Amino acid sequence: MSSSESFFTEQGVSISAEFSEFSLLPSQGYSLLVRAKRYGRWWLLKALKEPYRHDSMYQTLLRKEYEITCQLQHPMVVSVVSLEEVAGYGLCIVMEWIEGITLRQWLSQEHPSLSQRLHVADMLLEAVAYVHSRQTQHRDLKPSNIMLTSDGHHLKLIDFGLSDTDSHAILKAPAGTENYMAPEGPSDVYALGCILRQLNLGWRSRAVISRCLAPLPQRYTDVSLIQRHLRRWFLWPQRVALILCLVVMAAMLFLAGLSHNRQQVQALSDSIAVVSQANKEEINIQKSKTDSINTKADSIRQQVERIHTQQEAEQSALQQRQAYLSQQKSIIDRKMKATGFQQMLDTATHKRYITLPGIRQAYDLLNATPDLELKQYIETHYCKPWLKRIDELPY
Repeated sequence: MSSSESFFTEQGVSISAEFSEFSLLPSQGYSLLVRAKRYGRWWLLKALKEPYRHDSMYQTLLRKEYEITCQLQHPMVVSVVSLEEVAGYGLCIVMEWIEGITLRQWLSQEHPSLSQRLHVADMLLEAVAYVHSRQTQHRDLKPSNIMLTSDGHHLKLIDFGLSDTDSHAILKAPAGTENYMAPEGPSDVYALGCILRQLNLGWRSRAVISRCLAPLPQRYTDVSLIQRHLRRWFLWPQRVALILCLVVMAAMLFLAGLSHNRQQVQALSDSIAVVSQANKEEINIQKSKTDSINTKADSIRQQVERIHTQQEAEQSALQQRQAYLSQQKSIIDRKMKATGFQQMLDTATHKRYITLPGIRQAYDLLNATPDLELKQYIETHYCKPWLKRIDELPY
């Protein structure tokens, strides 16, 4: 096998010797970050530092991070390629190399405009909403775990080392970073509120941020709702301001004595009418979307209630069935016991001397019972034992 090939062990971990030009990157905790080249492009390897490299608990933690992250396929989430054994570094998560800077560096170095910061906030909320839609919690959202590509137009959510899902039953450890963790523990919504506050989006974001940082009962439960409210707060003032500007312009023209110019006034009136109509159409579209979402939610809730009612009915019917069978079996046993059936089988020594009342009673019960399960019970406990005993007796 050449050095450019790779293969898989019985545990499903790829063994690879293809990487070259390794360079260590700054890292904290038990993780080791390495940049390496393969197939003419750069990759990021996440491994374990030497003291933890052969510890089964930390290896399991690394595997858990891989299992969670490899299920996330989104342009704004770091892409994980494989879990491989790399010579000199042990077990490694192989992921894409992102050419850019962290959100923390971007805020301190770039001095972005409000529109740029709002664009970053929108991308971040979209990324976290997708992660939550995959039943995954990041549990360590902070500016240093958010990358912006070199052109500043694309965001990547990174470092899922502390993330968790309901389907994983291992390593349920505390997580989060101070100043981004809610009082009750790690919360992605609370951390988003802290990050939005750092983005300094102005007074229009205060209501949204306050609800993100509110006590748990009042806090947002859906990230997409945060995104919707933030867009609404930033969109409506622009529309109102545009309408007000047009009204002021009309008033100024009127006061300046230009109102006699019917063509100009008509053009201005047409512009105001167009803007007003556009706003009405936008309002109707938003209302229609909201009504559609509410209708779907009601439909889903009704389906869940129907399923729950059906399950309860089936469970009740099953319990009634079991009670009925138990009662009928007890009646059958009492009838057969009264015939001395068991004593007859135990004491019979010769076929021609065997008495038949108990057997007749068993077959009478068998023929009189329409229930297949009770028929099977009579055959198993009375008819078949009798036939077996008869076969064993001499003539």
